[in-house]
Amino acid sequence: MPRGRMSFRLTILGTSSALPTSDRYPTAHVLNVHERLFLIDCGEGTQMQMRRYHIRFGKINHIFISHLHGDHFFGLYPLLSSFNLMGRKTPLHLYAPSPVEELVSRHLSDFDINLGFGLEIHSLASRDLTLILNDKRVEVFSFPLRHRIPTCGFLFREKRAERNIIPEMIGKHCLTIAEIALLKRGEDIIREGGEVVSCEAVTLSPPEPVSYAFCSDTAWFPELSEYVRGVDLLYHEATFGDDNENLALRTAHSTARQAATVARDADVKKLVIGHFSARYKTADILEKEARELFAATEAAREGTSYILG
Repeated sequence: MPRGRMSFRLTILGTSSALPTSDRYPTAHVLNVHERLFLIDCGEGTQMQMRRYHIRFGKINHIFISHLHGDHFFGLYPLLSSFNLMGRKTPLHLYAPSPVEELVSRHLSDFDINLGFGLEIHSLASRDLTLILNDKRVEVFSFPLRHRIPTCGFLFREKRAERNIIPEMIGKHCLTIAEIALLKRGEDIIREGGEVVSCEAVTLSPPEPVSYAFCSDTAWFPELSEYVRGVDLLYHEATFGDDNENLALRTAHSTARQAATVARDADVKKLVIGHFSARYKTADILEKEARELFAATEAAREGTSYILG
């Protein structure tokens, strides 16, 4: 990891579509937001990959599931069991389309699992860009994708940080704690007698906020670019190449070139493609086809991390 500020760090745990291969696992990502970990999709073998790439289980308090097809969901049940066996007490939040609550409740009942931690399930029914999580560091939105069953994409936007006080200015202007708080919020100080301490003179602008968007299984549709406009990093499924464009249409998936179209039209900074069909032994041809339309494209690989900010 490079030194200095790191806002987001995305780690790829799985890149395969429906069938796992000998070297590709189903979809799962971990997004580190200022040392808070968010798990995005949870295909079979996710917890094994978490161990392989040293992901700290205890830092995951929010799990986002794009849809309830097995290659995005089947890893959740053993992960919940492992959390329980590890003695977890911290509440866990699960965000997914309906009927996720029914499915999870039935599984826990069928296998006589009594969780020792709270599980709060948030059923998603996104028909537009919808705020689903809001804290002091990040906003998370869901948005609709077009697949064979209800499916959501997710958008993570870092909140703008406060301004940074220039240390030597504290003594120079005899700043109080209350004044520093106002200056960090971008306000000027006007003292009795008319003295003005300008925010611009004693503080530095914070780094620009960063953003990440996750588009799992979806057919191409033009409105998608609006949901992910301008993000620093876009992950978009690219199950097929140009040779299987008709199959992508029939199965409500995207080709690598269609993923690149979304990235180009949305003016994103970087595109990572994944969810590759097992018929492709490597992702090289898919990466090549996407780069013909959007040069800043990279094929996802297990264990690769992308740092934003």
